[in-house]
Amino acid sequence: MIVVCTANAIRSPFVENLLRQRLAEKGVERVELESAGTAARTGLRAEPAARSLALAMGFSLEEHRTRPLGDRMLRSGTVVLCAERVHRRVVLGMRPDLVATVFTVREFARLAGAARSTSAVATWPALLSAVSRARVLDRHVDRSEDDIVDPIGQGHAVWADFERSATSAVDAIVEATSDLFIPSGTGHVPVGPMTRREYRESTRTPR
Repeated sequence: MIVVCTANAIRSPFVENLLRQRLAEKGVERVELESAGTAARTGLRAEPAARSLALAMGFSLEEHRTRPLGDRMLRSGTVVLCAERVHRRVVLGMRPDLVATVFTVREFARLAGAARSTSAVATWPALLSAVSRARVLDRHVDRSEDDIVDPIGQGHAVWADFERSATSAVDAIVEATSDLFIPSGTGHVPVGPMTRREYRESTRTPR
C-alpha cells in the first residue's frame, strides 16, 4: 500500500506512519506500507511541524526521507491512497490499469466503512471490490470531502484541519480493514491489471 501526496514531506508520511501505528495497536504489524510524492525531491526530511505533530501523536518521522513516485513502485494490484484527487489523477496517468485500487485517503475511509457496515465482507480483495463498486455511486461528493488539506506554510487552523481529517480517515480505515489482512501481512493485493472496460464490468451492479 502506497500513500501519495505532492512533496512527501507532510501528508503522505504522516498518514503512512499513523496507519502503521494504528494497525500495530490492532495486532497487525507486517503490512507493507510506504509513501511517495508526485513532485517530491529525493532525500529531504519531513517538515518540522509534521515531525512535531507526529511526536505528539506517539510516532516519529525523524527517519523519513522524501522520494518521488515512480512507475516501479506501482505494481499491479497495488493499493494507492492519495491525499487529494489531483494525486489520484497523476497516479492513474502513470498506471491506468490501477483504476480499481487508487483512491483518496478519505474516499477509501468513507467507502470502506460503509462497505463493512452494509455487506458481509470477509476478505481484503472482497473489500476492495465492494469499495470500487460503491465509488460508482459516490461521484457527486464534493472535493472538500475527499481531499486532505495541504498545511504547508499555513496557520494553526489549517494544521488542525489537516490533523483532524487525516486522523479520522486513518482511524476509519483501520476499523474497516484491520481484521482482513492476510496472515503474511502484505498490503499488496494479488489481482491482475484491468482495462477500463474490465473495470466497468467489475463494478457493474448486479440486477
